[in-house]
Amino acid sequence: MKIFTSSQYQLAANFIVTNARPLEKALYLFEFADGNREDVIRELQKFQNDDGGFGHGLEPDFRTENSSALASSVAMQILSKIGAEDHLEIVQNAIRYFINSYDKNTYGWEKVPKAVEEAPRAPWWNYQEPREDWGNPNAEILGYFYDYQPLVPASLLAELTEYAIRYFNRLETFEFHEILSFLRLADRLPESIYQQIEEKIIQALHECVTTDSQKWEEYCLQPIQVVDSPESKYYRLFKAFLSENLHYISTKQNPNGSWSPTWSWFGQFEDTWKQAKLEWEGNITLQHLLLFRNFALI
Repeated sequence: MKIFTSSQYQLAANFIVTNARPLEKALYLFEFADGNREDVIRELQKFQNDDGGFGHGLEPDFRTENSSALASSVAMQILSKIGAEDHLEIVQNAIRYFINSYDKNTYGWEKVPKAVEEAPRAPWWNYQEPREDWGNPNAEILGYFYDYQPLVPASLLAELTEYAIRYFNRLETFEFHEILSFLRLADRLPESIYQQIEEKIIQALHECVTTDSQKWEEYCLQPIQVVDSPESKYYRLFKAFLSENLHYISTKQNPNGSWSPTWSWFGQFEDTWKQAKLEWEGNITLQHLLLFRNFALI
């Protein structure tokens, strides 16, 4: 039996074109049809503020218009994915936002501003003082500094790199969202720097990734979230679980072609959650299509 059929793909594609946000539609067309990068950038710019940061519900679980490091890191994921160059205004403004909002005392950024509580949001996005999980999203942001190194002061890049390596290698327990941020950093580091954290990353993955398929129904870090293609440097670590994990994801497709988030807002801002849930469905469905394509299943 095929893991993912052509009819499943068509259902998913139709869902995105019909129901997803214009941003995800543009990304889908860019990745799978005759869309272009300029359309993606045009849609992404709608979430960018005058300070260069991103807000306006780009991350669907919090809806504040204000810029945040977390929403801006989501934007950088997209810009990096589509190969946006450092001469583009959207990139330059985003890096400017990170440089201007950097807190030297904490070696990073607040995830979200206090203004997050003035708009609908998931319960876990109430404002919080900086917590122990420094890496989320600070390590990831550092990775984008390497992507766009000509725009970043060398002293800031060196300072953050030194802190990130020291922080990560001292971790005794691991939180998987933080580990995902470090993985995005690791993908962008020069090899000589990556080697300084490689052993710790492998340790973290062995501890954080859930390989027991019976537990994938829970909110957990699945192998396919770490190894999103056969080219992943961690492919050999989880190769034995990938086919089963891909099949599991395939079976979770809804009859309308979408995949739904595995979380909710637990009754908070229910009307807004309905919209956020639909936005997540478009986003998750696109990410799953990219995953199946990476493994030559489309």
